[in-house]
Amino acid sequence: MDVRPLDQAQKKFADRAAGARGDYENGVRNAGAKWLAGVTAAEGAWADGTRAAIDNGRFGAGVRKAGPTKYQDRASKLGPDRFATGVREGAAAWGEGFRPFADDLRSFDAGPKGMRGSTQNADRARKVAERMRAKRIELLGSR
Repeated sequence: MDVRPLDQAQKKFADRAAGARGDYENGVRNAGAKWLAGVTAAEGAWADGTRAAIDNGRFGAGVRKAGPTKYQDRASKLGPDRFATGVREGAAAWGEGFRPFADDLRSFDAGPKGMRGSTQNADRARKVAERMRAKRIELLGSR
């Protein structure tokens, strides 16, 4: 089989992807219902695949294969812009998602604050964590 040299294939991949921005945007703009149907239909396959990956140690194996340098390189080159954009674009959704927790905390008394580093403060933190966990379970509901 004739295979194009890797450097040419990489360039073609990058060039075509950059030129496909509009196609990507048009494709995802109205894909919500199809995405939901596909995800719903694939839930069992996702669970099976996740269990198989766990059973075979694939997550850790993939991380070790990539190594720390790949993580650092990709995160430092791609992360800052994507992080800032993602946070800015997601701020309203975050607020709506956090609203029930904030409302719940407003009516919650964790007890008086103690001095810095006290077990009294650690106990307050535990109470808040337990309250937030209970709220999360309540919001998730039963499956």
